[in-house]
Amino acid sequence: MKPTIYATFLALAFASGCSNYNAPIIPPPPPPPPPPPATFTVFETLGDSVSIADKLTEFRTALGGGLNAPNSPPADSGRREINWDGVPAALTDIDTFPANFFNVNSKRGALYSTPGSGLRIDSTDFAAVNAGLAAQFRTFSAKKLFMPVGSNQVDVTFRLVGTNTPGLVKGFGAVFADVDRLGSTTIEYFDVDSTLLATVRAPNHAGAQLLSFTGAVFEAPIVARVRITSGDAALTATINDISAGGTQDLVVMDDFVFGEPRPLGPDVHVTVGNIFFRSAQNGSQNPAVDTIAAGARITWTWSAAGSHSIRSTGIPPEVFRNSVVMSAAGSTYSVRIFHPGTYAYDCAVHGAAMTGRIVVK
Repeated sequence: MKPTIYATFLALAFASGCSNYNAPIIPPPPPPPPPPPATFTVFETLGDSVSIADKLTEFRTALGGGLNAPNSPPADSGRREINWDGVPAALTDIDTFPANFFNVNSKRGALYSTPGSGLRIDSTDFAAVNAGLAAQFRTFSAKKLFMPVGSNQVDVTFRLVGTNTPGLVKGFGAVFADVDRLGSTTIEYFDVDSTLLATVRAPNHAGAQLLSFTGAVFEAPIVARVRITSGDAALTATINDISAGGTQDLVVMDDFVFGEPRPLGPDVHVTVGNIFFRSAQNGSQNPAVDTIAAGARITWTWSAAGSHSIRSTGIPPEVFRNSVVMSAAGSTYSVRIFHPGTYAYDCAVHGAAMTGRIVVK
């Protein structure tokens, strides 16, 4: 019996020792940094028509390609421009300028909307709205200017030229007349999900009636809409600019220049299984390899129950936001990637046993 008692005692002692042993806690690896914001270059200048023209030349070069003529079909590159001066007389100096004119009548892939009551192309320097504005604004391309009615904001949404298909542009810029106060006039850039990508401010002057230009060019066509805030307030029959004793900075718009609207690249899908990632497009697996256009979305779908996650393993800027560990069949996780590059990922549970790669162009 002694050997049996002794063996039992050793087993109990070993179990007791293990239960009191404080094993070191190994923290999980830190998550990758958050995805970098969309990369863009700002172009801006303040001055007369000559200095504005010089900056516009730089902006056009950054957009790439040449000027695509009005009513020409959608192109793979280049730019579109709107200067208002070709708008027919019947649609000038009225408060009901058609919001779809520049995608239906003179096709350039731009639709307009405003929280105000309408849109106006004006040939009187807006003296027809308010006689006190007769000497307030100068033009870049004479003679017509643009402003929403009853608001100081207008949205421009892009379409493949002459169609109802949503389009994305690489950049957008605008010429403004008489920006007195810094921050009164801005352009906000939004992606297809209405996520804000960037905000630029038109440069201001002091005591002189000058023109301002501001715009941004991104690495790829990812801008679905811009919101322009032109000055502090809408134009009315009685309002005065701050340079004429008023309390608001009144600003109007001249030329718009923007990249050729391009289609949003198709979304891609990856199956999450036990234990694999598989591209639904080409069948590649561990690694699942997918190629998408900048701005497109990739979605992972759990094909069966099993604990997995999507973990970005690249080096900044080629990283994206991780998912949590999910286990239910039918679970999904999606990201939209704007920065061209190659993005590696794996499963935080299974590591190198489950891998994938996204090539963004």
